[in-house]
Amino acid sequence: MPVRDGKPYGSFRKMLVPRGELPKEAIRLKEKLETLRTNFANDTLAHSEILIRFVLMYMEERKGRLSFLKTGRPLPDRSDLNSFLMEVRFYGMPDTVRQTLLNWNLGNWDLRLIDRLPSSFEMLTSQAEGYRFVTIDWDKALQGEMIEDIRDVWEHVLHDLAHAFMFFREEYEHEGQVLFFKEVLSDYPIYEERTKRDEVFRSKFEYCISDMNSHPAHLRLYLRAILR
Repeated sequence: MPVRDGKPYGSFRKMLVPRGELPKEAIRLKEKLETLRTNFANDTLAHSEILIRFVLMYMEERKGRLSFLKTGRPLPDRSDLNSFLMEVRFYGMPDTVRQTLLNWNLGNWDLRLIDRLPSSFEMLTSQAEGYRFVTIDWDKALQGEMIEDIRDVWEHVLHDLAHAFMFFREEYEHEGQVLFFKEVLSDYPIYEERTKRDEVFRSKFEYCISDMNSHPAHLRLYLRAILR
């Protein structure tokens, strides 16, 4: 989990567990994880549904029935995941996660589930084509290991979903973001040359093209600033 001054921070900190507890959690979830992994490998379940089940599985493992905010009504049936997601609200995280899962499952937003971390160039290319990746590292999930020594696998998924929300949400001008990434992709050889000789620029540029979703005007201002 991201840690600052010895304490976890970030939008999902209420739902995190200590790093040392992750292997034990992985053992408890092993059977369910392996089932979802088989569904993914054999393409026997829609990827959006795999992700929904993955997110809910960890939520309920960590918080039980406290995973959902109280509404005064029983939890709805899950046979229709869209109706379920429309009615419930998740505890301990921004509503961006629920909304992204719902819009993906409804077919409104184009996300692609993969089992590895994409490169910054792959993220740039995907966003220039109008979609984003979501990663489940099955091996690390089954071992209870961290991704890049920062986030557990579940938190990394939530992080991806939060970025997807900012990429597709109307007020963040999805089409404008796509145009921005297309322009950057077109000029990529120019930027790439500078990344080879300027480590500070490389780090900031890779952040811009792979881990930064905002209004296109903000994206352009950021790129202009790091080019100085």
